[in-house]
Amino acid sequence: MKTYKLIYAFLAFAIIGCSKSDNGGDDGGKTPGADAAYNLLVTQDGLVSSTLINATPEITTLNPAISPFEEMTMPDLVFKEGQVYTTYHKDTNCSGKLAQFDFADNSSESLDLFLDMEDCNLIATAIAHSSTRLYVAYGLQVSASKYDYFVRVIDPSKTESNFVDVPLKAEQPDPTYIPKELAYANNRLFILGHDEDASDEYHLLVMDSANNSLIHEVNLGFNVKQIFRNPSDNIIVSYSELHSEVDSGTMEVTYTNYEPATNPHFTGSKFNPFDDTGRMYYEMPPGSHSSYSIIPAVYDFANKLAVIYAYENFLTEAERNFEYEIESTSMVGYDEKNDYILIGYKKTGSANKGGLMRIKPAPEPELIDNLNVDGIPYKLFVK
Repeated sequence: MKTYKLIYAFLAFAIIGCSKSDNGGDDGGKTPGADAAYNLLVTQDGLVSSTLINATPEITTLNPAISPFEEMTMPDLVFKEGQVYTTYHKDTNCSGKLAQFDFADNSSESLDLFLDMEDCNLIATAIAHSSTRLYVAYGLQVSASKYDYFVRVIDPSKTESNFVDVPLKAEQPDPTYIPKELAYANNRLFILGHDEDASDEYHLLVMDSANNSLIHEVNLGFNVKQIFRNPSDNIIVSYSELHSEVDSGTMEVTYTNYEPATNPHFTGSKFNPFDDTGRMYYEMPPGSHSSYSIIPAVYDFANKLAVIYAYENFLTEAERNFEYEIESTSMVGYDEKNDYILIGYKKTGSANKGGLMRIKPAPEPELIDNLNVDGIPYKLFVK
């Protein structure tokens, strides 16, 4: 494997806390004015289910139709790309199930996994999908204290001989990388591997999807938090105090460092939708910017700018505490048709009550409407 050169770029960064009178953002010249359909996934009592919502530029209302998304227990692993949502559930120590739902056309499929193995002990650690393949990273126990790690590549269009296992360790002296996360970009699968036993470093292993062979390896250093694909089809590597962008073709890496007061804190947010300008919508801990534990935020990768949406800046105290009863943000989405930020939140005093709030983005954040829902908003798909 070959590690390509690194390009270091120390870039300016700022966080803006917005209020109704802020002038620190750009609305891109968008004008709200289109009906949309929301499919909101909510969690309740350990289950994930779907709530259908009709959305106009002015108001959201519950759609009484039955969603084609079937209720499921909270999955062990999830992966979302575009309108496609893939989940993994462990069945036994030697089996599991992949399920995939496409919210664009309401199609679904499920696959029983590891039926080729008998009396084994394995653990699935990450999943991903492309338009034609499913990927499952897993460890197979080979002794009391040793696991071998693989990525299973599945072709769901086939009913027989539909998979191949790719070992993540070619030679015995090679490091043992535990696969933590997967991302797919530029016809390549990117595997975040952790050398827990020796160096404690993280490496990015790159698999060519055409022949399922490992072709590159990049040393990412210590304390990597997550990886994901951005709209440029490159890989974002997230650390606590910086992030890097790995070019999916050349493997060149650029770094963006944060100051303590300007950290965008997106390491803990897993479902991060982007808009067509490359801005990412996510949940973040606000520090001193808000009294709430988690609030909505938007990060502009091109301009290295985070805009945080503290509830105190666009809602009154009575609205926050009594009308909407906001406890904490549970998800953040984006309605491209109307240029609205979509905020899912949990209500105070209830384990299974939440709401979906729509606001205008900076420079003049403003509440559009709020819809109370059963369950805690988890993930939202917009059509």
